[in-house]
Amino acid sequence: MTESMDCSERLLVQYPLFKTAITRIQTCFDSHDATAEPDCCPLIGESGSGKTTIISYFASLHPRVDHRWGAEIPVLIAKVPARPTVKSFAETLLYQLGDPLWTRGNTVTKSIRLRELMKRCHVRLLALDEFQHFVDVQRASIVNDVADWLKEQVEEARLAIVVAGLQRCLEVLRQNEQLRRRFGATLRVDAFNWDIKEDRTTYRAFLRAVQEQLLEYELPCLSDIDMAFRMHYASYGLVGYTMKIIRGAARIARCHPRRQITLRTLSQAFEEHVWSDRLDDPNPFTEKFDCAKAPPLTLPSARTSISPAMLRNRGVRVELHA
Repeated sequence: MTESMDCSERLLVQYPLFKTAITRIQTCFDSHDATAEPDCCPLIGESGSGKTTIISYFASLHPRVDHRWGAEIPVLIAKVPARPTVKSFAETLLYQLGDPLWTRGNTVTKSIRLRELMKRCHVRLLALDEFQHFVDVQRASIVNDVADWLKEQVEEARLAIVVAGLQRCLEVLRQNEQLRRRFGATLRVDAFNWDIKEDRTTYRAFLRAVQEQLLEYELPCLSDIDMAFRMHYASYGLVGYTMKIIRGAARIARCHPRRQITLRTLSQAFEEHVWSDRLDDPNPFTEKFDCAKAPPLTLPSARTSISPAMLRNRGVRVELHA
C-alpha cells in the first residue's frame, strides 16, 4: 500500500490472533534448512476472517529483493486456481515467480523449471491461499493428481508450507497420513463470538484501534457497546467484513466536507458491500434495528458447505507419495 492512499485504505490492526498467526508462520519460515523436515501449518477460517491479510503481511516482512544475479523471493504466495489441474497450478506458480515463459512446455518441463526457479530464487516458504479448491464441492472429491504433484515439488525443494482456506481443505490432510504428518496443529482464524466475553472484549478493542487510525474522520465511538454490536452483527464478527464496511463508509464520507461517518453512512456501506450476501438479515445500521431482538446469525460456511462425511462416503483416497 502506498503512502498516498487514504488512511482508511491502509488500516491494519495487529490484534492478538493476528500476532499469533504471524509468529506461527515465522516459525515455519525459520525451519527452512534448519530442521530435517520444514514445518508446515494449515491456516483455517471463514471467508473474510483475514487469512489473506495475514499471509500478505508476513510476506511484506520478507520482501522480494532484486540482486544482480536475479530475484530473491523468500515467500512465494499463490492462490490455488478453481478446479486446479497440474497444468494450471504449475503455470500459476511459475507466473508468481516471474517466469516469462510460464505457459511454455509440457507438465514435466514446467515441473523441472519450477523446482529450479524456486531454488534459484531462494524460496523458503510457499503460502497457498484458497487451498479448499483442492476439494471439488460439486463432485465431493479431492483433486488427487494435483495434490500428489504439489507434494512432489515442495519435497524436492524442501520448502516450508502454509496452506490457507476454508474448513473443508483439511480433508486433503486428513485423508493422507504422510502429508498430515508434515503439518502441525491447525491455526484457526475464527469470527469473534459476541456471546463469549473475551471475544467481545477483544472485538471492541479491535474497533477502538481501528478508530484511532481514522483521526481524519468524524465518526461515532465504534467500541461503544451498542455500536460494537451493530458492527459485529453486520460483519459476523469477521475482520474482513468489518474492514469492508469501514472502508466503504470512509469512501462515502470523503465526499463530505467534514469526512463524517454516521449510522446512515455505515448503513449505505453495509448495503453496498455486504448485504447482497445476506438479504434475509436486517441492516443493523438503521434506526429501527433493535439489538435486543436481532435474529441469530448464520456464518457463511454454514450456508454453503460440504460435510467431511460426504467425502469419506464417496470413497475418496489421496495417495501423495513423492
